[in-house]
Amino acid sequence: MRRQTLLRRLLIAAGVVVVLAIVAFGPALLSHLTKAKVNPQLATVEPRTFNQLASATGVLQPGNLENVNFTISGQVQAVNVSIGEKVNANQLLASLNDSTQQEELSAAEFAVSAADAAILQAQATGSAAQVAQARAQLANAEVSLTTARQHEAETKLLAPETGTVLAVNGIVGDTVSAGNSGFTNPVSNGGSAIANGFIVIGNSAQFDFWAPFSQNEDVLLTSGQAAIVSVDALPGSAFPAKVASIETSATQVGGVSEYYAEIQLSTTDPRLRNGQTGSVSVTVATANSVLAVPSIALFTGPNNQTQVDVWSSGQAYATTVQIGLIGSTLTEIKSGLQVGEQVLLSPTGGTQLPAASPSPT
Repeated sequence: MRRQTLLRRLLIAAGVVVVLAIVAFGPALLSHLTKAKVNPQLATVEPRTFNQLASATGVLQPGNLENVNFTISGQVQAVNVSIGEKVNANQLLASLNDSTQQEELSAAEFAVSAADAAILQAQATGSAAQVAQARAQLANAEVSLTTARQHEAETKLLAPETGTVLAVNGIVGDTVSAGNSGFTNPVSNGGSAIANGFIVIGNSAQFDFWAPFSQNEDVLLTSGQAAIVSVDALPGSAFPAKVASIETSATQVGGVSEYYAEIQLSTTDPRLRNGQTGSVSVTVATANSVLAVPSIALFTGPNNQTQVDVWSSGQAYATTVQIGLIGSTLTEIKSGLQVGEQVLLSPTGGTQLPAASPSPT
């Protein structure tokens, strides 16, 4: 009797455990058993047209940006232009105190006059030797006069080209050092677009974008290729442009050899500024109606072969492909796939494709 009672209690306890288990895990188990099978994300192999792009980040600057500096040191006596002013070639921009140069010039002019007088005197009363000596004295005086005029000219800062004054980095009374003048860009300025001449002039109606490209992309660039420039300060901007020039010598950017290209914007915007950063995409080639798949479907298989997972009869089969042009999102397939086949967008490196490939489903 006691055994029957114990057995009955054990059965009741077991039943309770089963009921609790069903309550706790039944819904999840039922959901798992009845959950519809989810197919992987697929892409169909089909003819597509897309561009191959070469992209880089860089900086914006006005066209023909040029630093203009005095070639001698001195104290600034006058600044004749202001920012935003249009100037013509050889127009006076600024000048230095020229008291020393004026004294030198006056002395040289007096020496020439004295030498002229000495020649006349020698011709009138002197010998041939005295005439020759006077003429030699005149020649030396004329050399000194040429030098004095050159020194005086160096106190004047003239515009080397027609353009717009973009910066004036000095005021009257400043003492300036001698400097170099000339066009400036990131190639000649250590990767910087900053122009720091005493006067900076350029073409404010034409902007260039300078960007360093990797050596693999540099060889794809040619003058005249279409490009799109985006400026970070102007979100959503897309300025049409074209490749104007490509540097043939490498510039070290972060210890890596890269090649600068000058990209000329076809339009302008009053919000563009020298030194603004951005990015550029250059169309280096176009694939017209070629078999293509999304680039994310590609992976590297054994022996570094490029492969995709072909989806057929509910299974993924890894197959080797030969690729061509690579776009921003698509890659050309030269061989290995046929129109209508489907590939996994999240490849797993499935089993090798059988010799007789199953029909696509």
